[in-house]
Amino acid sequence: MNLPPDPAPVEAEIFEFFASRNFERSRRFAPGAYDPQHLKKFLTKIGNPQFAYETIHVAGTVGKGSATTHLSRALTAMGFKTGAYLSPHFVSLTERFTIAGNPMPGDSLAALWRELKAFSEFEMLSFFDAMTALGFLYFARERCQWAVIETGLGGRMDSTNNLKARLAVITLIDFDHQNILGSTLNAIAREKAGIIHPGQTVYTVAQQAPADEVLRTTCAEKAATYRVIKTPAESYLLRNREFALAIIDDAFKPGATQRQAIRSELEKPIFGRLSLLRDKPRVFFDGGHNEASMRALCDFITSQAEPACNIFLNTMTERDLIKMTDILRAVTGKNLNLYFLPIADPAYYSEAPAAARLGTLNDAAIRETIGVADQLNLFTGSMGIYKELKIRFAL
Repeated sequence: MNLPPDPAPVEAEIFEFFASRNFERSRRFAPGAYDPQHLKKFLTKIGNPQFAYETIHVAGTVGKGSATTHLSRALTAMGFKTGAYLSPHFVSLTERFTIAGNPMPGDSLAALWRELKAFSEFEMLSFFDAMTALGFLYFARERCQWAVIETGLGGRMDSTNNLKARLAVITLIDFDHQNILGSTLNAIAREKAGIIHPGQTVYTVAQQAPADEVLRTTCAEKAATYRVIKTPAESYLLRNREFALAIIDDAFKPGATQRQAIRSELEKPIFGRLSLLRDKPRVFFDGGHNEASMRALCDFITSQAEPACNIFLNTMTERDLIKMTDILRAVTGKNLNLYFLPIADPAYYSEAPAAARLGTLNDAAIRETIGVADQLNLFTGSMGIYKELKIRFAL
């Protein structure tokens, strides 16, 4: 398993530039404040690099990062030079832009950043706008044949929705970012369905009825082909893999040799999806950060052999920590211990709400706890937690 790279030197400059501007989380605090025209005009100014290659656009609540990674790996295995745009990152911004699975080199990030920043129109972009433009340009400059592009938030108003994507992929739709996307599945699905464009083939999983109705209606309105892929695999990791493979089979019709190469690539683990950081006793990290992710983790924990499980949890303040802990308590057949993981970042909970009923441990006690034999240990709630584990616990 390849661990995320360390930050490139230019990243400090990038974050400082956006510290007083529209950082990545700005739309979550100001619904309706985002203007997509700024990025659209900027992309036109730099020649619309996103049209230099074929694209697959991926939206959804759960599994969209996995789908993006799996699909880009599959296209690479077929012989295409393939980029992937992912967000957020674990440690370094360079993780957001990969070609053939390799993060963007730090010097490339610095060069593209300074090139784009020189345009006067750049001042109007949000952080995510800027990263999207940079990724689009990187894939064009590197002469990618395909790029798989993951939405950041929603779809209709997302910065990435400036594509002429060949395929649209929508993973499971569930509740998340309700303050921006809406409080019902219908409303959230309408935002995700915003990536659907006329004539596309749209691939999705079996959705709950309200979301399915919205996607079907949108496809009918836009003369897009709607294809539901059912993957009855036992674990969510296998379901994600089989979903991507079914899309590739249907859209690209790979031969037997190619298909074997694809399957071999898809069997490789994706960092941040139940990543085993240490064995004996086992310590896992999972970047899941919404209710659907917590339900998937319950299935995993219940199926493991250890009689006890320690879960260390924190998440961004916009999310319902109480609801997430309530879901995790559905784990059966285990001696379950839930702890709050302190993180010194104002975007995260500074302390757990009393109703979450989370235990508290200092770092020394956490180290001792995850060293007890015959116990399963899981850190979860945010992709950003991994940086804490690397720095504070050398995991």
